[in-house]
Amino acid sequence: MKILSSAFKLLGIIALFFIGFFFSELSDFVETHTSSPITLENTCLLSSQICTQNGVDIQLQKDTLMPLEPSSIIVNWPNITAENLTLSLQAVDMDMGNPIFQLNRTTNDTFTGEILLPICIQDTMLWVGTLRANNNNIITVSLKAKK
Repeated sequence: MKILSSAFKLLGIIALFFIGFFFSELSDFVETHTSSPITLENTCLLSSQICTQNGVDIQLQKDTLMPLEPSSIIVNWPNITAENLTLSLQAVDMDMGNPIFQLNRTTNDTFTGEILLPICIQDTMLWVGTLRANNNNIITVSLKAKK
């Protein structure tokens, strides 16, 4: 009887270990699959030409980004109090993870940063994402990458 009680305790400890270990992965999976997808029609297509959405101007150094080749991004966001912005991207055609980039304030309304996309086997790739000043201020963006 004592052996059976010890076995149940051991199984309980092992079960708690696995639940704790996989909980973070499970919560990430649920979060990514329940969030609403970004439609291309509602995005600001980033390029060397200034794109304006909700009064925010965004400009890339290049029209088309190359994987593993850094490119600068400039954002002019008037009347925002944030010290930095967060750009989160997601590939449209395949799962490439979610690269996240930080843009730092350089002047009153201007933020700059660098984008470095991961390597990809496809010739061209379309990325969509969000530019956030905080949880309430979000701009949806898209950009093209070419091998």
